[in-house]
Amino acid sequence: MAKTDIWMPLFIGDYLADTTRLTTEQHGAYLLLIMDYWRNGAPPDDDAILANITKMALKEWKKIKAAVLSFFNLVNGFWLHSRIDRELARKAAEARWGKSQPEQIQNTSSSNAPSNAPSIPQAVHKECPLTSPSPSLKPLKSRAGALASRLPPDWTPSEEDIRFCEKERPELDPQAVGSLFRDYWIAQPGVKGRKTDWAATWRNWVRKETGGYRSPAPIKSSLPWYSNDSSILAKGAEFNLSPRPGESMNDFKGRIQAAIDKKGHL
Repeated sequence: MAKTDIWMPLFIGDYLADTTRLTTEQHGAYLLLIMDYWRNGAPPDDDAILANITKMALKEWKKIKAAVLSFFNLVNGFWLHSRIDRELARKAAEARWGKSQPEQIQNTSSSNAPSNAPSIPQAVHKECPLTSPSPSLKPLKSRAGALASRLPPDWTPSEEDIRFCEKERPELDPQAVGSLFRDYWIAQPGVKGRKTDWAATWRNWVRKETGGYRSPAPIKSSLPWYSNDSSILAKGAEFNLSPRPGESMNDFKGRIQAAIDKKGHL
């Protein structure tokens, strides 16, 4: 049986740091997708297949699709996952250039040990504490850290970034979203503010963005300004206000009303 059928690496700290916005259902779907990816390779851009992998009805899968697939990149009709591809490449290199170090030690010990020698598991149990970390994980982590970088303080969205935003989320203002993106990541301390692929980070941000909306044209209507979302946004634009990330429309209306009261507008 191939080793990819037996186990796969799961870096729990990285996983939890990257998936804080997922619901319980989305966590389950994401884990099933990456496990299938590990065994079978990148899945195709086919909702029926993706729903089957995640054990969900097609209708339910489509509700969570955007959130779960934000961790993948669509390339030539397949959803690619850069972290899993790196791990698969590392395992392929090990298979090509020889057995991993633990296997070599075990084979050497088995051939040279006397008949009354303890087994490898017994010896390891006696010599190593149960909490001993796996040494094979450290080089990979250091390599990933070396590739990561911080967002430049003068970063602005490129033409390609703007085109992606306009195509994926036409209701957003790319420049406004870019300002939110830059200010957020520049403010992040330490490792959290370092990424290996800022273009992919931008695409994921755009897919999830709840602020940075375009200012709509003023709406002339006999209805009060708070009667619908469009008129609320238009009224907010009069005061240079827009919804904050995660802000409900009721809270946004409250800020607009406060601005009206302050300036004495009707």
